[in-house]
Amino acid sequence: MSEDGQHRQALTTLMHSPVRLAVLGTLRRVHNASFADLCEALELDSPELSRQLRVLEEAGVVELAKLRGGRERRVRTFVRLSDDGRTRFEEYLAHLRALVGES
Repeated sequence: MSEDGQHRQALTTLMHSPVRLAVLGTLRRVHNASFADLCEALELDSPELSRQLRVLEEAGVVELAKLRGGRERRVRTFVRLSDDGRTRFEEYLAHLRALVGES
């Protein structure tokens, strides 16, 4: 298989979805993010973000934590890249860069 073929094969559909790619790209730059902040930053409604996070969580790429806090003591959901997810996403980006001719 050619080098380009290897890079194309490494681009999994898990991360290649535009919405999941945006989620992972956003989480790559922070330690964690609240569900509400992700909705706002990515201009997604709650059901769509929930669906995409469920796919990523089932694959072990992200971790969700529910924390109770604030004056209202309401539960807030926070999302972060798992250690394995961060590694897998960096590898995905390296394959993508190689495929488009960037180092």
